[in-house]
Amino acid sequence: MIRKTTLVYTAAVLAASVSLTFVSACSGSKTVADKINYNETEMLSQVDSYNDNIYSGSVWDSSLIDESRFKLDIKLTKAEESWAKKNAVSLATHLKEGSPFVHYLLVKLKERDLPVELMAIPLIESGLNPHVRSSAGAHGPWQFMRSTGKSLGLKRTGNYDELYDFIATTEASLDYLKYLYGELENNWDMVAAAYNQGEFGVKKAIRQAKSRGVTVFNIKTVKLTKSAQTYIKRFHAFAAMLKNPEKYDVDLPEIKNRPAFKRVEVAGRLNSMKKAAELSGTNLQTLKKLNAGFLSDNLKTGDGHGLLVPVDKAYALENALRNGQSETVTN
Repeated sequence: MIRKTTLVYTAAVLAASVSLTFVSACSGSKTVADKINYNETEMLSQVDSYNDNIYSGSVWDSSLIDESRFKLDIKLTKAEESWAKKNAVSLATHLKEGSPFVHYLLVKLKERDLPVELMAIPLIESGLNPHVRSSAGAHGPWQFMRSTGKSLGLKRTGNYDELYDFIATTEASLDYLKYLYGELENNWDMVAAAYNQGEFGVKKAIRQAKSRGVTVFNIKTVKLTKSAQTYIKRFHAFAAMLKNPEKYDVDLPEIKNRPAFKRVEVAGRLNSMKKAAELSGTNLQTLKKLNAGFLSDNLKTGDGHGLLVPVDKAYALENALRNGQSETVTN
């Protein structure tokens, strides 16, 4: 959870994120799935219809999570290794239940050339569950406090809350993590600590460590809160399990190396998520998970948020909308 704090980092920085084209690290070629670029305003607009023959293989065998994508040299302590082995089933469960978001998250990490180990953070925070709300008042998959989310440009407007939007919060979180890396001695452990303890608390701890002559910043040399120390240990354990699932007996769920959803523009055409489920042939609970930002069945938000639909169901919904079937929806 990002603790409530006054952030120097502003939404203006978030708006400057750059979309990068990424190339397979395994060879000079790119798979079709690697070429697909998620776009926050036109989610998979280049996919007109789903064709399973275009995509092949598992995301776990793709360039999105091959060895070159792991940038941190993490060596687990005995305690961390023990914790990893005890939580192998938990990790597998999180990945299975959050599977619609796995490919997207890996794509975004690669676009920004961020370590794939950072995938551990939303796994720790929410298990990739966009509906989570903590007793401390943190919200969504990345567990933002309301004030922090606002400082990062995440809004609640009428019927839509971006703190629960997996896409919006991931964009904000990854930009913020990259910012923290530059602010915290280019040290990902300190970034993980700041995500839990707060940016300025960790900055203060690093300054104090420097005053003692410390030049290498880690859990032993920087005086962090017990909560932040535990967070770093879990960050290490989850990262190690992602890199070497076989070693820790993690039973990775089957996830295809392809986009799992497409954004369908519904503003002025469709007002009910229940009706969208009917027209697309999608389970309503699946639509609710993909679109956790909507606070009710009503799809009218005022900001024109599209509806994320499983990529193999999106064409059916778009076709129904083209044929005017949404006219049966009551405003």
